[in-house]
Amino acid sequence: MTGSGSCVYGIFEDKRIAKLAYNQLKKKYQTYLCTSYNSSKELKI
Repeated sequence: MTGSGSCVYGIFEDKRIAKLAYNQLKKKYQTYLCTSYNSSKELKI
């Protein structure tokens, strides 16, 4: 999952907590926030 550098990742069940962690980490590190997409949920149109 990493290239030539270090990588740390976290898995959160709560998006709000993930955003809190992101906001703290971005103060000191180059930080990215990614979310998942659940394709098994039916789309209601």
